Amino acid sequence: MELLTLGIDKLWDRLTKEYETFKGVEDQVTELKSKLNSLKSFLKDADAKKHTSERVRNCVEEIKEIVYDADDITESFFLKEKFRNIQKRSIMKRIKIFASTILDCMEFASDIGGISKRITNVIQDMQTFGVQELMNSEGSRSSHPLRKEFARGYETNLVGLEANAKKLVGYLVEENDIQIVSITGMGGLGKTTLAREVFNHEDVKDQFQGLAWVCVSQEFTQIYVWQTILQSLTSREKKDEILKMNADDLQDELS
Repeated sequence: MELLTLGIDKLWDRLTKEYETFKGVEDQVTELKSKLNSLKSFLKDADAKKHTSERVRNCVEEIKEIVYDADDITESFFLKEKFRNIQKRSIMKRIKIFASTILDCMEFASDIGGISKRITNVIQDMQTFGVQELMNSEGSRSSHPLRKEFARGYETNLVGLEANAKKLVGYLVEENDIQIVSITGMGGLGKTTLAREVFNHEDVKDQFQGLAWVCVSQEFTQIYVWQTILQSLTSREKKDEILKMNADDLQDELS
C-alpha cells in the first residue's frame, strides 16, 4: 500500500512539475490530479483500517492498474515531446512536428480523460458496494497489507527506444551466461517503459518458465521483495500463505 501511495505522489508531482508541457490539455490534467488525491485518501483510510475484505482488495487492485496506466501514458507523452525537440531542425520538419503535436495532444487528452473516468467508476464502486462501510466496521483488525507492483501485457509506442528493446531481448534469450542486465540513466529517459516492453516481449515469455516484476522504493525490506517474487511465481491459492512466511521460509522457497 505504501508503494502504491508513493506511486500516486510521484505521478501527481510529475504532472505538477511538467505542467507547462500540457498546453491545450490543462483541464484534463487538473481533473486527473484532483481524482488522484481522492484515490490517495481512500488508500490512506484502507491502510489505516488494515482491511481484509475481498471487495476492498479488488478496489485496491483496480487502483494499481489505473496508476500504472496513467504513469505509462504520461511517460510516453514526455518521450514524444523530447523526441520532437531533437528533430526540430528544418522548417518542413517543424511543420510536420507541429501537426503531430496537435494529434498527440488530442490522443493524450482522450487517454487522460479515460483514466479520470476509470477513477470515477472505482470510487462509485466503493460507494455502491459499501467499501467505506466495510473498512469502518473492520476497525483495527490486523492483516498483511497487499503490496504488489506488476507489469502486464499492453500495447505501447516506444519512441526512439525500439533498438534498445531489441538489444535487451537479445541479451536475455540468446546469451546463456547472462544473469543481470541493467538499464541505467537519468530520470525521464524511459527506463521503466523500456523494462516493461522487454518484460512483456513474447520471446522473453517463451524463454523463461516464470517471470516476476518487482518495484522497490528507496525504503524497502528484503522480505517484501521475496514475497513479491514468490507471489508472481505461484498459484493464487498460495498468495496469502506467502504473506505469512518469515524470512527463512521465503529464502527456502526461492532457493
